[in-house]
Amino acid sequence: MNWSREIKDIHAKRKAALEQGGVEAVDRQHARGRLTVRERIDGLVDPGSFREHGRGAGGVERHADGTLKSFTPGNFVVGLGRIDGQPVVVGGEDFTVRGGSPNAAGLRKSVYIEDLALQYRVPLIRLHEGGGGSVTGAGGSGPIGEAIHAPRRFASVAEAMGAVPVATAALGPVAGLPASRLVAAHFSVMAKETAQVLIAGPAVVKRALGLPMPHK
Repeated sequence: MNWSREIKDIHAKRKAALEQGGVEAVDRQHARGRLTVRERIDGLVDPGSFREHGRGAGGVERHADGTLKSFTPGNFVVGLGRIDGQPVVVGGEDFTVRGGSPNAAGLRKSVYIEDLALQYRVPLIRLHEGGGGSVTGAGGSGPIGEAIHAPRRFASVAEAMGAVPVATAALGPVAGLPASRLVAAHFSVMAKETAQVLIAGPAVVKRALGLPMPHK
């Protein structure tokens, strides 16, 4: 069996992931005076030390013959690096794809970051900028919450807090799941002027449940 097409696909996806949300999205990020998550990681860790995990994870669209048509990378970047020679796990939301609101691959990678820090027992650094998932799902028709047997998403967050040093930063608008992870840390900072941390309330719950919203 010839695996050349599959290998080519892997390399193509990994290359496409480096483009993040595309040139226009990256330009908009820079126009707001903010770096992309990859630029932030590169500026934080020792040069050449970052080893990304899951760069080829994302959503794929294919032509009728099965060849790759388009690729949307998971909008969370995570990996191992070094700061002053010391190993760390570092990652954060990619705001250039869906404003950091997690796509399927991005969500799994955001959950994976704590598992990685726990596996290697090294400090964890999360660089946050992004929104949580839509409370209405797909047009409000999807189920609320997850199956009872689904892995508990915050179990590893709590475990990491008890096992390794955790530091976080709000580097732009942070809402939903990223906001909860921002405060689940031993040390948190916010970028002056650009950072915003948003919380929910009764109106969000009513919207998620499809209940009528009050009119002003």
